[in-house]
Amino acid sequence: MWPKGFKFFIEFSEDLKTIFIFNTVKDFPKGLTYYDLKKFGNIPHSKIYRMMKELAKEGYLSKKDDVSKDTGRPKHLYFLTEKGINKLSDLRQKIGKIFEFIKHRFPESGLEFDHEKFLKGATFCVWSSPVEYLMQKDISIEEKMNALTSMEDDVNEILRKIKKEKLKLQKINNFKSEE
Repeated sequence: MWPKGFKFFIEFSEDLKTIFIFNTVKDFPKGLTYYDLKKFGNIPHSKIYRMMKELAKEGYLSKKDDVSKDTGRPKHLYFLTEKGINKLSDLRQKIGKIFEFIKHRFPESGLEFDHEKFLKGATFCVWSSPVEYLMQKDISIEEKMNALTSMEDDVNEILRKIKKEKLKLQKINNFKSEE
């Protein structure tokens, strides 16, 4: 049992979530909306959106009301404020020190992990579909085409294996039916 008042893991988790939110908002210079969050796949959109509202109340994010060109419905655009940029820097330092401590405490693990790069780039984009993630990257069309072709080859190989295993199961099922 942890000592009373020991909140390290709770604070670490909250700080990491906040870094993900700030980095994601920062990656949307025209503003991040709830609908943008929904594109990221299997993440708790509503909970993150509630956290964004709270961060806006605290002055770390600003909120601008707008109207969707697609649906005509109102939407809220979130931006990182100067206070949010400073908080993000502080959180990166705080979590970075924890990663440094772990690296020094367990040197025998030999684990190489660039925590600074991680803390600068950690966004909810990693949960988006691989295709959407690739299409949002700032790389050439040729690089995108090559990556998509490679993904397509992988998917086709997986489908081939699925079909093969289904045939095996059908044969087994047919054999059992004949008995």
